[in-house]
Amino acid sequence: MRSITTGLVTTIALLAPAVLSAGQIYGTIVAEGKGVKDVAVDIKCGSNEAVSAKTAADGAYRINVSQQGQCTLTLPSYEGKPSAMVFSTPNPSVYNFELVKLPDGKFELKRRS
Repeated sequence: MRSITTGLVTTIALLAPAVLSAGQIYGTIVAEGKGVKDVAVDIKCGSNEAVSAKTAADGAYRINVSQQGQCTLTLPSYEGKPSAMVFSTPNPSVYNFELVKLPDGKFELKRRS
């Protein structure tokens, strides 16, 4: 019984860091060639609560997420709540976007290189 408990504790200890320490997602959001200032950016990974931050004056954002894998980046204050798929890894990941206004008045995020 003791070896089963020890094995279980060891397994949990080895897996916990992978779940608890994902990476940072960062980048810029621009519109018409200028940084989008003071805009809320939400990133939701899996069933976790969304993590929020605001862009800086130059449109830069930096958000630490706790789960690795596929996430959704959203700008909740814009019409249509534009969003894009991003991925969290143990290492920082950069995602630069252009915010584009569509003819119907809604917005979308287009990935920039």
